Amino acid sequence: MDRSTDAGRASLSGKTILVVEDEVLIAMDINESLEEAGARVVYGRNLRQGLERVEQPIDVALLDVSLGHSETCLPIVERLRARGVPFVLHSGDVQRLGETITNIGAPVLEKPCDLAVIRRALVAALVTG
Repeated sequence: MDRSTDAGRASLSGKTILVVEDEVLIAMDINESLEEAGARVVYGRNLRQGLERVEQPIDVALLDVSLGHSETCLPIVERLRARGVPFVLHSGDVQRLGETITNIGAPVLEKPCDLAVIRRALVAALVTG
C-alpha cells in the first residue's frame, strides 16, 4: 500500500461521510472502503433517503449526480452548501449531465472510479472545505 493511500485512510478516520448512491453494488464497495478507513458512513440510496440523511451531523459527502427517476442530487447539494459541508460528485453520466455538473461547481469523479481515488478526493474536500 502506498503512502498516499495510508494518508487518506488516516485522514478519514473518525469522520462521518454521507454517501448517496443509487447503484447498490457500487455503494457497498464505497461504504466498505470508507469504513475500513475508519469513517462512519451514512448511506442513502435515492433522493428521498439522501435528503433525510443530510440532516445528520456529517463531515463530507459523496454524491451520485443522477439518482434515477429523473432525479439529481441538486436538492442535497443545496442543503450541504447551506450547512457548509464539503462534497464530491460521483457520476457515470458525466457527458450527459455535463452542464448540471459544471453548474454545481464541485470536484467530480467519473465512474468507474478506484476506491483509493474516492478516499483521496474526500480527504481533499475536507481540507479545502
